[in-house]
Amino acid sequence: MTAGLRIGAVAHRTGVAVPTLRAWESRYGVLQPARTDGGQRRYTESDVERVLAVLRLTAQGWSVSAAAASVTADRSPSRLGIVGGDPTGAPHDVSQTREPDAATARFREGLAAAISSFDAAHADRTLDGAFARFGVAFTLEDVVMPVLRDLGEGWREDPMLIASEHFATNTLRPRLQRLLHAAVATSAPTCLAAAPDGEDHELGVLAAAAVAADAGFRVTYLGSRTPSIALSRSAGAVRPDVLLIGAMTQESAERFLASVPDVGSATMVLGGAGFDAMADEALPARARRATTLTDLPRVLRLALELSANGRKN
Repeated sequence: MTAGLRIGAVAHRTGVAVPTLRAWESRYGVLQPARTDGGQRRYTESDVERVLAVLRLTAQGWSVSAAAASVTADRSPSRLGIVGGDPTGAPHDVSQTREPDAATARFREGLAAAISSFDAAHADRTLDGAFARFGVAFTLEDVVMPVLRDLGEGWREDPMLIASEHFATNTLRPRLQRLLHAAVATSAPTCLAAAPDGEDHELGVLAAAAVAADAGFRVTYLGSRTPSIALSRSAGAVRPDVLLIGAMTQESAERFLASVPDVGSATMVLGGAGFDAMADEALPARARRATTLTDLPRVLRLALELSANGRKN
């Protein structure tokens, strides 16, 4: 007899109703059951992960059919792409697919127009389209961040743009936070994410946390101005595999490094302009640097492997 999960167990694990699971199996091949000697269907962890992957893509604005086609075509159908992945290879996900410059520019222009006209619904629709076409990491790296940089530089010449910048931040923050709650398996690796004490700029590390969630991590997000003692205590409670820290200013990065939190066997991943300016030897021995959002899934894989090796030793 073939061991495995009944469809009711898959429904319980994923939160998707049994009739929907049966439809996804028959129409799209998302579930690929084996059969017992008596002809009953039995499902595996790969089936659970494919269902979770479809949920994550539909939460980003994909249709079920497009999400199912993408997941079933992927050699790594879970799209969680962390555990068991090649720790040195590029991630097999759409966030690494480079689109023509014209397509990227069109989405940038659409988002910038939505922000300048204070149209939150238009901004959401633009993000839906970009996430569906490019994936999370590419959209944040090549669409969202350039628009925010333009706003940040422009308000120095035109103080009226300060209102647009505040609108953009308050529109994007809840959207990114929703990405943190994408469905992942209970066995998924864990990530604790924060900006260090003294760091007011939050969207960079929030975007990185969203990429981590899209890469399959269960993310606990603490936000800006998080003291090292709070990070140590949170790490003791969460026991993360990875600590993700983002700092835009060198001052806040230096403050973090002057009082590095105790995070157990977790590997630190450090990103943002504050850390970019520092030499490698200034970083903790078990830390890894992330320079771009599109490269972050690869760095997270490396960090996860280091954390696993640390627990063995």
